[in-house]
Amino acid sequence: MATTEPTFDINDLWKNLSSEQPRQPISNETLMYWQHRSNDPLDKLRKNIKINSAYTVIFLLAWTFLFFYAEHFWLRFLLGIMVAGHIAGLLYNRWLLRDVLITPPADTLIRERLTHLCYRMMQGLKSIEYVALFFYPVSITSGFCLALASENKLDLIGTDPVLQGILVGAMVVLTPACYYLTRWLNKLAFGKEVMRLQALVQSFENE
Repeated sequence: MATTEPTFDINDLWKNLSSEQPRQPISNETLMYWQHRSNDPLDKLRKNIKINSAYTVIFLLAWTFLFFYAEHFWLRFLLGIMVAGHIAGLLYNRWLLRDVLITPPADTLIRERLTHLCYRMMQGLKSIEYVALFFYPVSITSGFCLALASENKLDLIGTDPVLQGILVGAMVVLTPACYYLTRWLNKLAFGKEVMRLQALVQSFENE
């Protein structure tokens, strides 16, 4: 008959637990210090997002003007997608400012809050880069069609194989180029501050 014997000495375990030094609670001064250190990168992230929103408004106005200027249905359809994308970008920036990039309260969860903030920012930037892959071809096609429409030759886009080949070639070249440009701009505008927050979280854990 099998017997179950403890694989450890409970008396030794009790001695080890009793000898451990209790962890000191984090003081309010320490919490306020970490909150103050997190304010600078958060302020810069908020500032850069506001600048990004200003540029988005400028391009939104330009696309809106072209939308009403265009006379062809399919051209307006493409321009409407661009207008909707810029409005969605503004709403996304507003969400980041109001719900994500808020100053974390000076409480015992400040490290978890900063970690979560870093994660959401990194995921948000990646999402923007991937979603933009859909809008680059639309933007290229819109510009291509606007040029043809200005010469009253928009119908050639459906009949001229040379123009179709040029359009496809432009998409193949410009779409990845715009993608990597967006990644570089995001890293330039937001990456440094996100890295500062990550370093802050790491130093918090070391403390």
